[in-house]
Amino acid sequence: MSIKALNYALDIKIGDPIAKLIFINLANHFNDATEYSYPSQELLAERAECSIRTVQRKIEMLIDLGLVKKIFRPNKTSLYGFPELNGYDTSDVSDCHIQKMVTTNSGLVTTDGVVRTINNNHYNNNKKKKKNKEVLLVDFVVTDNIKKYATDLGLDADDVIEDIRLWNEQNGNKAKYANPNAFYMNWFRKEAKRKPKTVVKVQSDQKDGKVAVKAEKGLTMAQLNYIDNIIAKVERLQNDPRWAYTNFDRLRNEIETAMRGGNLSEYLNERGLN
Repeated sequence: MSIKALNYALDIKIGDPIAKLIFINLANHFNDATEYSYPSQELLAERAECSIRTVQRKIEMLIDLGLVKKIFRPNKTSLYGFPELNGYDTSDVSDCHIQKMVTTNSGLVTTDGVVRTINNNHYNNNKKKKKNKEVLLVDFVVTDNIKKYATDLGLDADDVIEDIRLWNEQNGNKAKYANPNAFYMNWFRKEAKRKPKTVVKVQSDQKDGKVAVKAEKGLTMAQLNYIDNIIAKVERLQNDPRWAYTNFDRLRNEIETAMRGGNLSEYLNERGLN
């Protein structure tokens, strides 16, 4: 355990309780000598009382926020580094010259001595940080970096931001967050999952023989949760040689394709996942 990493994780504002809890658990396993944390995802899921897939999503969120750097290791737990930890102020103690009281036959007298004392500046700074108020979403200015995050996910940033504005206005502009950036990023990620990923060309019955274009439908939340459960099942089979080197992104894409094509049962039966 690293006191420095743990204090760092406690001080950081994330805006997502589960992500914060997972971040604290990563810090709790941080090794000062190796400068990495490497708990298993199963352990993180157990301590955060959530699914392994939720742990993966929250770790991806921490990576996107620049709080965590992940290094994948085949057949081993991944390594998690804290890129900003070295710049974190941990000057908890300092040398200072004070008067030390000692007892003699004549009573209490003072002698000069140098002792190690706690420096409260760090503690006071932490208290100031905790007093930071949440920002009203209506007052928050969306930066170009946040818009680029949406664009990289294949979204129309301005369109989605307008949806958020209308949603907030509909609810009385009362929404406020300690980290509005994380709120927008989380919204964009959810929106990207609902967005049709591909365009399917189908031959029309028109006499001119023109090809009509039909957008592929996005998956429902129930279908996405079902896929998460399948992925979690495969993660529990990592000791099985058949699944030891699984590419989970490719596996997820294959399952989604099979689900959209209506042959999911056959796909799962072929791989022994039913």
